[in-house]
Amino acid sequence: MILYHPRLATELAHYGINLPLRDDRSDQVFGLLKKHFPNLAPFDLENLIPICREDIARVHEDGFLKRWWSPEGFLEETLRAYDCQFVASSAVAPLEELRESILRQVSATYTAIEMALEESFCFYLGGGMHHARKSFGSGFCPLNDIVIALKRAQSTGRIKTALVIDTDAHHGDGTAEVTDNDESISTLSIHMAQGWPFDSELPRVNSDVDLPIEKGEESIYLEQLGKGLKSLEHKSFDFVIVVAGADPHEHDELKSTEELKLTKEQMLSRDMMVYKWCQEREMPQLWLMAGGYGEQAPHIYAQFILKVLHLMG
Repeated sequence: MILYHPRLATELAHYGINLPLRDDRSDQVFGLLKKHFPNLAPFDLENLIPICREDIARVHEDGFLKRWWSPEGFLEETLRAYDCQFVASSAVAPLEELRESILRQVSATYTAIEMALEESFCFYLGGGMHHARKSFGSGFCPLNDIVIALKRAQSTGRIKTALVIDTDAHHGDGTAEVTDNDESISTLSIHMAQGWPFDSELPRVNSDVDLPIEKGEESIYLEQLGKGLKSLEHKSFDFVIVVAGADPHEHDELKSTEELKLTKEQMLSRDMMVYKWCQEREMPQLWLMAGGYGEQAPHIYAQFILKVLHLMG
């Protein structure tokens, strides 16, 4: 199951948010998939299950939400989350519409959980905002869609326990913080041992299982990931979210990912290891894009999704 629609892209430049990021990677991935599976169709946005403020309040603090829902506060929080400048003269749409765009993306993450529960697997070509913390957005992540969606699923009785496996190049610090002391959600993060967010002023919060990879240790990456997954085998989970960043790839173009350089083949091995681990334990799994920057990123996502689609027949 693939959840994709072009309107689920952030398209920051439309709102005067100038960042050197490409907003079309999900479109590119879907185009690559369509070459092999021409019957794939975009998701009907009419079928998105809406996320409301009550859902977000299970994860984020009230003061932050009050700011986020006010015009001036939303601008302030947006500039903080994306670490950027607002250029009103370049905007072609009002900033308030960006809020609706972000909420639509969070709704898609929850909708994708429901799809994965029905079909055992879903890849949402979006989501994975793993740096957002309880009281502020951070690292291009305005809200933590991962935990918002999981807590919504728990509130409706769809799941009780969940595991977040984060393979993005950067530590899943926001997810670790918002689930701290929450025994119903476990976290594993395999990431660069140095660089952002560790060199920022943000308070450090550990995941339940942290697997830091030092520069030059790419040869032991898969071994470490296997050990991390093995350490969780004594636990059972109703659901797994995989934050499947493509940014550990050696040709990723974001400067802050230079500490980790996995080959295309290692990236596919990484993803298949996680996929098979979940499948063998009969745990429904939702995959989210998270970070991935530059011309090669769409191919990293597509190679894994195509492998799974062919396996599923």
